[in-house]
Amino acid sequence: MDSTSLSKLTLRVGGFDVDMQSGELCNDGEKIRVPDQPFQILRLLVERRGEVITRDELRQQLWPADTFVDFDRSLNSAMKKLRDALGDSADDPTFIETLPRLGYRLIAPVEQQQPRSRRWMWAAVAAVVVIAIGIVAALRFSASTGPQIHAIAVLPLANLSGDANQEYFADGMTEALITDLAQLQEVRVISRTSVMPYKQSKQSLPEIARQLNVDGVVEGGVVRSGGRVRVTVQLIRAATDQHLWAHGYERDLSDVVTLQRDLSSAISEAIHAQLAPSAHAAQRVNPAAYDFFLRGTAALGKESAEGVKYAITYFEKAVAIQPDFAPGYASLARAYSQLAYSGAVAPRESMSRAKQAALKAIDLDPQLAEGHTELGLVHFRYDWDWRASEQEIQRALLLNPNEASTHTAYATFLRIMHRPAEADAEVKRWHEVNPYIAMRAEGFIGSAARYRTAGDYPKAIAEMRTAVQMDPSLPRGHFQLGWTLAEAGQIPDGITELEKSVQLSPKNLRFQARLAWAYALAGEEEKARAILAELKKHSAHSYVSPVAIGLVHIGLHENQSALDFLEEAYRDRDFELISLTPGSTFKPLRLEPRFRELMRKIGLPEA
Repeated sequence: MDSTSLSKLTLRVGGFDVDMQSGELCNDGEKIRVPDQPFQILRLLVERRGEVITRDELRQQLWPADTFVDFDRSLNSAMKKLRDALGDSADDPTFIETLPRLGYRLIAPVEQQQPRSRRWMWAAVAAVVVIAIGIVAALRFSASTGPQIHAIAVLPLANLSGDANQEYFADGMTEALITDLAQLQEVRVISRTSVMPYKQSKQSLPEIARQLNVDGVVEGGVVRSGGRVRVTVQLIRAATDQHLWAHGYERDLSDVVTLQRDLSSAISEAIHAQLAPSAHAAQRVNPAAYDFFLRGTAALGKESAEGVKYAITYFEKAVAIQPDFAPGYASLARAYSQLAYSGAVAPRESMSRAKQAALKAIDLDPQLAEGHTELGLVHFRYDWDWRASEQEIQRALLLNPNEASTHTAYATFLRIMHRPAEADAEVKRWHEVNPYIAMRAEGFIGSAARYRTAGDYPKAIAEMRTAVQMDPSLPRGHFQLGWTLAEAGQIPDGITELEKSVQLSPKNLRFQARLAWAYALAGEEEKARAILAELKKHSAHSYVSPVAIGLVHIGLHENQSALDFLEEAYRDRDFELISLTPGSTFKPLRLEPRFRELMRKIGLPEA
């Protein structure tokens, strides 16, 4: 019987029933899930049982020439899944024999099932027709009303160059693809922060998808050679490990931005989703400028003061080479803002540059979400222009609803504006696009900070204790827990935690200042003044937040000195001032006219 006839039968292969038409595998009436590609391999082996199916034949039939994947890895994975479904072993096969470096051969017996009655056959045909009509209708409905994939994660693209020094290029291309796909409408796209921990992970795709709560995964690799770049990717339905789409792109480096946009557009079409109109804009980019841009992106991702300084250098080189490269200016704005936020320099030293770069990015590309995010953060942290800040952040979220950092920035803004319900909604959205971090210590610290701001100390302390238990080596966890315990009146326990934070991060001046404040509250004036003297000495040759120094004076009941430093912070446009409220740490100042005037000038709402 020819293969065409076989394809319409249910066959007995070993102890399994194989429905060649529906693609179902059953054992004693129990269906066994087999992904599409492994079943297609089984189909070929059954149709030519006893013959060797070469690896080249499998490539040609199941991985066509225009489908660019890691063939060896994909074939080996598919064969493993097929053997697992059959309970077969490569070392001692009873179903499929492996011929090293050549191919595979089916060695299990194949029998044709006995034909059923004609009436049953016509009933089955009718049922198949009804099901087919339903499937077609469902697919049309799906294509017309919404995406087939509702949440997607882009796993870190593999560096296929064989050169470890090219890791930054692969990581940068991953982030660029995530940024483009984040503009998908009606589809949740997982943030870079949550996917990068899975770089070179040994976990299965279904397990990773479960942890990230997604139903689609994009994986692939990138290689740069000379002036060319090649990206190969595949889209997989996570639950079934089914390959939905795969392709490869090769372009000149000057067309890399267009390549990324073409790739994101193809993926959006594959899942029947729509990209925001702004996502279709692209420009040619100077290869040298883009290389500096990717190097800067990688350096900024290290989240250290040294990394931020390197990032600034790289981004400045990128925009110097190509002055019309809007993403370069947006990233430069982000780097300058992070430099000031880290406390490494005075805000006035870098925030004006951050604002200038953000405005330039928006001028070059008004649809660039990152530019609006960075301008919104400048208005929030430095200008204290609350209305303009909210407008820019909302504009950024409209352009890119999947950017985790924008959601967390907006949540912070809303919390300081005393709009807790809206802040909680933004935090929930942040958790959805950043699930890896949300379930780790950093996520619990963020939740705890919200509870502390609201004055709910028991919940804040419980969340922070969870964070510390999850990662005892995280200095910020001990810092936040110690601060909260001391504010809640549990001063000795607070001191213990703050001392741990300083031990873990001895150069962090904010940690030292908060410890000195707690010492002062406990009546340990000598210890408090020793740290205070060091902070003032340090401020003679590098920037120390005046708010940090004023904090210690509050603990020592030296309110006028504290207000002197807060007014200095106002002149510096210090970030710490946006956390001022008449309650919490600053409660002793709430009746001071100078403090109330300071609150008025900053424009902060009273609790």
